Amino acid sequence: MKKFLTIGLGVLIVGIIAIIVLAILNLGSIIKTATETYGPRITKTEVRLGSADISILSGSGSLNKFVLGNPEGFTMPNALTCDTIWIKVVKESLTTDTIVIEEIIVDGPVVSYEKRGNADNFQTILNNIKQTVASEKKATPAEQETTGSEKSIQINNFIVKNGHINLGGSLLDAFGADQGVGIAMPNIHMKDIGKDKKITPAEAFALVLAEMTSGVTGTVTQLARQLSETLGKAVGGVGEGAKSLGSTVKGLFGSE
Repeated sequence: MKKFLTIGLGVLIVGIIAIIVLAILNLGSIIKTATETYGPRITKTEVRLGSADISILSGSGSLNKFVLGNPEGFTMPNALTCDTIWIKVVKESLTTDTIVIEEIIVDGPVVSYEKRGNADNFQTILNNIKQTVASEKKATPAEQETTGSEKSIQINNFIVKNGHINLGGSLLDAFGADQGVGIAMPNIHMKDIGKDKKITPAEAFALVLAEMTSGVTGTVTQLARQLSETLGKAVGGVGEGAKSLGSTVKGLFGSE
């Protein structure tokens, strides 16, 4: 009997090792599946990931061909695309209640920014995430698993660099194709997200997206003012063209 128990225990251990090895070998596909499963539930938009190449030994790697879709009612295909997102995870945290990410670098994102009435596509996504966060707080432990909110997350460094903004809809009409595409986006560096207070992945996403939205709208507003001033000087003062652009900007952003 003891012999059979020993053999059974051995088979169990081999089975556990096999599962661990399988998870390591397929870590990329696991991350891809999780991203495309939980992402849409949090943002209420399409979320796609081409592939993930993460080393379980070092905890570092890359997420490739990331796409954040646009909400319904907006004309541009996507809100954000990025060929490469570099990530470094504190691997010891993967088995704890709080996953610690040392660094996320979003390198060269293309942001498609569009206004529709008083709302823009990023604010709409942000509102969707806030709704998800609110529902998470009321959810049962079983329900929390559908959005991954049973885990908290800490991001020590979140960096966005080399980004560009493309305008769409009424914004592109106002600025023109020559001014509304490929606008340089300000770099962003956020630190210690979720360090002092436990937050869910959805809450972290909301903080990051709010910071990006602020940077984008600030850049577009500043560009509008510069174009208005330049156009006004070109016609010897605030001419009809400048007045038209100024009125359009005021209507789009609700301010001068």
